[in-house]
Amino acid sequence: MRPAPIEWPNNAKIAVSFFVAFESFVNYSQYRRGGDKPDYASLAYGEYGGKAGIWRIMDTLRRNSVNGTIDTNGRVAERFPEALKELHAAGHEIVGHGWANDIYLTSLAPEKERELIKQTLDSIASVTGQRPVGWVSPGHRINAHTFDYLVGEGISWTGDLPGPDIPEHRMINGKPLVIMPRLDYANDHSLVFHPKNPARFYFESFKTAFDYLYAEGAAGSPKLIDALVHAHIGGRPNIIGVFEECIRYAKGFKDVWFCTKGEIAKWYLDRYVNKS
Repeated sequence: MRPAPIEWPNNAKIAVSFFVAFESFVNYSQYRRGGDKPDYASLAYGEYGGKAGIWRIMDTLRRNSVNGTIDTNGRVAERFPEALKELHAAGHEIVGHGWANDIYLTSLAPEKERELIKQTLDSIASVTGQRPVGWVSPGHRINAHTFDYLVGEGISWTGDLPGPDIPEHRMINGKPLVIMPRLDYANDHSLVFHPKNPARFYFESFKTAFDYLYAEGAAGSPKLIDALVHAHIGGRPNIIGVFEECIRYAKGFKDVWFCTKGEIAKWYLDRYVNKS
């Protein structure tokens, strides 16, 4: 069955959000994956995010007057509290992203998973003063009861599942959990870092998807798109420029809703789930 069209605020033709993965690691980053012992070169690569990349990304978002959705490991609140405070103060949405990005929920016993989710959210709230309502698991790896634990901790949306280009929801223990689809049309890790493609691939992929989805919105079926950078990957000078190019490209169109994932989730819940 053809999906029913969604409607965005002010009849926008497309919703656009900018995703930032602000990550910390215990043994290794994506630079070189390892085992149970620390790989210090790989860890140093990951540290670039908090030391340099996140500040460059913040400057880029501020310069273009857009707010980002910041997937944040709980350990980031311990390692880089000043950056996290500034992100929150600037109006960016802070999202739970596991304790450390090389600790997958699927590697944990159920009770330990529940504790780690709570620990992550508490750690972020201890710095920002606000508990996240969104969650994206490291590696998008989840267990059968992960959504139960998330809803139990007050999470209202998750970005853990691929899906269509609009939000969906599931009822978890009587409460709606919005599924913000993982899209990856512009992802610095999968498009540039891992396959070693030129940075231009990032912008070209975003532009191709944006143009197609914008046309669908103009025809009466609006969708959403995002652009994702990791602070320690896309925050580097060889990639940040194409990320900014995506922002400026989208800003060249009218009837575009620039928003965080949390704003999309709230709009969806208010308009399509919780309406009286």
